[in-house]
Amino acid sequence: MSVSEANPEMMRQRIEELEVANTQARQEHAELLKRIIKLEQAWTEREPKKNRKFQTRCIQIAKEVLNEQPVVEYRPSFMQGLELDAFFQKYRIALEVQGAHSTSWYKDVKKLEDIVNRDRQKRCICQDNGISLLEVWYDEKPEIVIPKKMQKIRVTLSSI
Repeated sequence: MSVSEANPEMMRQRIEELEVANTQARQEHAELLKRIIKLEQAWTEREPKKNRKFQTRCIQIAKEVLNEQPVVEYRPSFMQGLELDAFFQKYRIALEVQGAHSTSWYKDVKKLEDIVNRDRQKRCICQDNGISLLEVWYDEKPEIVIPKKMQKIRVTLSSI
């Protein structure tokens, strides 16, 4: 077989090898995408539970510091349909737990803007109604942050 005859045959074999490798790579890619989607779904299902647990812990700590039973998921008419995670009536202190959703990158920028605007609106409404809003962020240690912020609020209120 001459070089010119062997060359097309070698090329055909190489093309077949590459096509097989390409098919395998596509299958692996499809399987990886399925796994990614499955992991994202599991994360999406777990995140609210994790945030709920953190929220419950924050409310418990604030309850112990203030020695008062809060109104949980407080939604008075002046809040214009918005909800506070907990409200301590005696001290007029609201607790709002800010989960990762308040800072996450969203594919839909509008969704993030809505969350930020809602949080800003809560701050303004609380201030207008003489309520001290204590915000605890998901990456903070509530057992340290809550007592410190409560002390700051008490000092501010006692000076008025």
